[in-house]
Amino acid sequence: MRFKRVFITILALLLALGMAACSSGGGGNSNGADGGSNPSGGAGGDANSGNSGDSGNAGGSGSDGAVTIIVLNEGAVGIGVGVVSDLLVEKKKGLMEDETLTPRVKEEDFNYEPGKTVNPHLFGYLYQQIINEKMKEKNIVLKTEDWGWGEPLIQKQTAGFLAKNIPDIIVGETQMPGFAQQGLLEPFPDDMADYIRENIAPAAWKPMEYDGKIYGFAAQPGVSSLFWNKRLVREAGLDPDKAPETWEEFAANLRAVTEAGKGKFYGGGVYAGPNFGGYLRFGTLLVINGGGFADDQGYPVFNSDANVETVTFLRELNGYHPPGLMVNTNEGTYFDAFKKEQIAYLIDGPWRAAESAALGIEYGMATIPLSPDGQPGNITIGAAFHAVPKDAKNKEAAFEYIRAMYSEEIQQLIADTGVRSPVLKSVAENGDYQAKHPEMYQHYLAMAGNVQGLPTFAKENSKVWQIFGDAVAKAIMTKGDVRQILDDAQKSAETAVK
Repeated sequence: MRFKRVFITILALLLALGMAACSSGGGGNSNGADGGSNPSGGAGGDANSGNSGDSGNAGGSGSDGAVTIIVLNEGAVGIGVGVVSDLLVEKKKGLMEDETLTPRVKEEDFNYEPGKTVNPHLFGYLYQQIINEKMKEKNIVLKTEDWGWGEPLIQKQTAGFLAKNIPDIIVGETQMPGFAQQGLLEPFPDDMADYIRENIAPAAWKPMEYDGKIYGFAAQPGVSSLFWNKRLVREAGLDPDKAPETWEEFAANLRAVTEAGKGKFYGGGVYAGPNFGGYLRFGTLLVINGGGFADDQGYPVFNSDANVETVTFLRELNGYHPPGLMVNTNEGTYFDAFKKEQIAYLIDGPWRAAESAALGIEYGMATIPLSPDGQPGNITIGAAFHAVPKDAKNKEAAFEYIRAMYSEEIQQLIADTGVRSPVLKSVAENGDYQAKHPEMYQHYLAMAGNVQGLPTFAKENSKVWQIFGDAVAKAIMTKGDVRQILDDAQKSAETAVK
């Protein structure tokens, strides 16, 4: 039991450090953590590391006929910058010698077998080892660069596209669909796209589909679920094992917990700050209720009837939070409230499960409640989409790398961590996986169906997003007419995109 608890704790810590940048990108003002918006987490840290000027010259064929491809680092599985074969040797040595790791890494830990418990410190190493071996079989040499995450990454990628000097594989989150719409990415080969549509959960590729073509893939994306603190729910006289299924039930539970808390704890609900951390969370409610952010051409649709209904519901939920918490510009403050057991319910990505267990919180996890006329839907969160630029020097080799990302070996490794869900149906729908990881299996099911990514607006993307975020915050925090507030935001956004 002690090892299991330590194991879960480390997974949560690694998740916070390596996967937490999932709502940065796209130009938002997100400064929190917790699978949210830490720009240093998702793609490897220092925004100044890596040299974009070298990317176009490092690829190509070596004297032995091998093709070297440049891949941008993803922090969740990153092992450094350089030739991956060399990095693996250095990483193994460092892991073996690191006395601060608990549990300590042993030689036998590196002998990973599918279905075997993985020392969480080794996830990135094993991931890269599997990918590297597959590339060696194709006579491909992997070399990584680190361009940071969030705005620094977007700026470097934009400059690389303009200079036609870009790595063979780039990675990002909210900015990636926009790159596809702008014609900057290479569509996946038809046979590859057909396989993905048939065998891979939509959350891994659907947000990167444009005009019938697929332009990107995420090996371990997330979607949001409803989480709750069972102790607080029990104190409110509610069944801690029963999830609310409708918005009406959800609001009733939040009200009951808030009343029981008497100012010591609150019902909570969903983070709705004016940043990408907020859009990714409360955006799921827009999708469920038939609303959204933009049409297929990237033009705003802020003041739809469905959005007015949803934002009105958000205003109600605000009353079940400590004053100012729901729209706090620092999303980390919101998630800290859940970790400190100050709010009972929240909507967040799958990492919340491991982290709650590590903190000793007795938690529940379920699908997000539906509005009266709503349908299941979700927004990808923490999805590091990999894509091949139009100007990549080694496109065929780059696509081999992406194929390796959805291979059974990589997807089984992801399944064996129990923190994220695999996206390959043959792994996720295996009875063993469902039995070992019932909550993550439910998360896998949520990655099917109407799963969307955040859109990129036709023009002035950052400005338009901020117009919407400010309008929602105003609607939540004031008594102004919600429709009028969204009408005003729509007019301002339409002016910006003209």
